Amino acid sequence: MMKANETPHEMSLQEKAICLALTGRKPELPYPLKDVECADGTVQRVYEIPEEDKAKVLADINPLVDGPCIDDAMFDLHERKTFKVRDFLVIRWGEGNLVASPYFPRSGGMFVDWIPPEKANNQGILLDIKVRK
Repeated sequence: MMKANETPHEMSLQEKAICLALTGRKPELPYPLKDVECADGTVQRVYEIPEEDKAKVLADINPLVDGPCIDDAMFDLHERKTFKVRDFLVIRWGEGNLVASPYFPRSGGMFVDWIPPEKANNQGILLDIKVRK
């Protein structure tokens, strides 16, 4: 809980900026937005995307060439947990629609923080990403 006169420090600002640079500024998606309180004391806007639309939304807005499929499992580097991609969130931030981990409200994981679970270890991590042009 934040104390009076304390300014929240928004988590994952660098990752959000990277994601926005990769995806670009885009119009809002045609889904309702809800305010979600996050562990850092900020309120972020998260789309309420119906389950049946999630695969299409992921394919449309994920800028990675070899991005994960909706039924894949991924490992969130911030949360240090595995999740099903279908549980992803999309936040509205900086005039963009950014793909985030289902753990985003708690730990700030964005799609650039996802790796295949088999690559998650304590030996260090190497990322190899390709971006659509």
